[in-house]
Amino acid sequence: MNIGIDIDNTITEVQEELNNAAYEYAIKLGKNIKNSKNPFEDIKNNGDTYKKKFQFSYDELKYFLKNIQEEITNKAKPRDNAVEIINRLRKEGHKIIIITARDSEFHDDPYKLSKSWLDRNNIEYDKLIVNAREKASVCKKEKIDLFIDDQLNNCIDVEKEGIQTIRISNDNKNYQSIISLKDWREIYTFILNEKICRVVRFDDCKLKFDINNFISECMHNFIGRPYKDRSDIMDIENYYLKNNGQFIIAYDVKEKQIVGTIALENRGQYGILKRFYVKENYQKKGIGRRLYNVLESYIIEETNINKVYLACGKVLKKAHKFYIKNDFKQVDKLDIEMHFVEDDDFFVKNIKREII
Repeated sequence: MNIGIDIDNTITEVQEELNNAAYEYAIKLGKNIKNSKNPFEDIKNNGDTYKKKFQFSYDELKYFLKNIQEEITNKAKPRDNAVEIINRLRKEGHKIIIITARDSEFHDDPYKLSKSWLDRNNIEYDKLIVNAREKASVCKKEKIDLFIDDQLNNCIDVEKEGIQTIRISNDNKNYQSIISLKDWREIYTFILNEKICRVVRFDDCKLKFDINNFISECMHNFIGRPYKDRSDIMDIENYYLKNNGQFIIAYDVKEKQIVGTIALENRGQYGILKRFYVKENYQKKGIGRRLYNVLESYIIEETNINKVYLACGKVLKKAHKFYIKNDFKQVDKLDIEMHFVEDDDFFVKNIKREII
C-alpha cells in the first residue's frame, strides 16, 4: 500500500507541550487568555487556531511557530513503537510517504527541518512532502491507500476522497468511517488484520469485466438474479460518465479485488442511484458508508441534482435501513420514469447544499 503519515502529534506527541508554550508566550505578551488548557486543532493547518486562542498577531504567530514551536518539535521524541512499526511496514513492502503541514510561510526550510528530524530518529520513508496544508489533495495526488494523522479535520477531508484514514487519538469515538486508535501497536494490528479499501471513481476501462462479474455475483447472491452481462456496466463511459453521472468502486488494496460499487445516472435536476453493492464479507466495515459519502459529495459539488431516486428489492431489508438512516424517504410510487421490477421498493432523497 501507499501509506501517508503526518509527523507532529502523529509520529510525535507534542500538542500539550506546544499548548503550554503558546500560553506562556501569550502571557509574556500581556494577553488575557482564558481556558488555555482546552485541547484544540489547527483546523486549517495555517496557525489560525493559535491566533484566535492566544490572541497572536501575525508577527507574534510567526515568531512562535518559527522559534518556539521549531525548538519543541526538533527535540520531540517519537511516540512509543512508532519508529519500529513504520520501518517494519516499509520492510514489508509498503511505500511510506510522510505528509506534513510544516510550511515555508513559517519555517525557513520545512523540508530540511523535517528530513533532519526523521533521519536523526532513524525513520525510514520513501518520500517527504511539506507545505501540505490541503492534505486531502496531496493524498489524492499521491494515490494514498491509508492515511494516518492526529487531526480530525484532516482525517475527515481525506476520508471524503475515499481514502481509509486512521486517527491516532485517545478518543475512542469513530467519526463516519475514520478509525480512532490510541497508539502505533494498535495501528499495526489494524493494518495487519483488517480489510483496507480505497474508494475511487471509475477511470479504467479494463475493470469493466471485473465490475460486471462483481455485480452479477452480488445480484445473484442477494436477490436471485441471473448471471449475465449488464449493458450499463459494459458501457460505463456512455451510460454514466458522459452525462455527468458517476461510477465509483471500493477496491481492497491488499487483496487486489473489487468489493463494492455505487453508481449515479444523472438526469439533470434529479439523479438515480444504481448498482450499490458491497461484498457480503466486507459489510459492516463502513465500506457502504464510504461509497455513499463519496457519491453524495460528487452530487453536491459537481452536479445540479436536487433529488436522488432509487429502487431497491423488498428482500434487502438491511439496505432499506441504510437508506432511511441516510435521509431517504420510502415512497409508494415514483413520479419519474425509471426501470424497476415488481419486487422493488422506492426511495427518494432531497439533496441539501450549504448556502455560503
